[in-house]
Amino acid sequence: MAIGGMYRIQNPMDTAMRGMAQAAGTYGNMSKNTKTEHEEAAKTVGGGVMAAGGGAAAGAAVGGSIAGSTIGGAKIGSSAGPWGAAIGAVVGALAYVLS
Repeated sequence: MAIGGMYRIQNPMDTAMRGMAQAAGTYGNMSKNTKTEHEEAAKTVGGGVMAAGGGAAAGAAVGGSIAGSTIGGAKIGSSAGPWGAAIGAVVGALAYVLS
């Protein structure tokens, strides 16, 4: 008598893969021709404030990190943080408005 006998035992992984392939095909057929249209969001004052605030925070961090250092022999004072915040706020607001 041969090994395996008269019955063939199928690998359950093959059956599971076939089922998943059929499910994926069915889902693909059901989701054809779907079109999503988005309207462009209008700019708001809140968005501008958030952009300016983010720019100010980044500018203050950069300005604070370079305060007390020297560039070209000139020492940068402790006012680099507030100036960095002001410049960052302007850059952030302009980036929001011009985007």
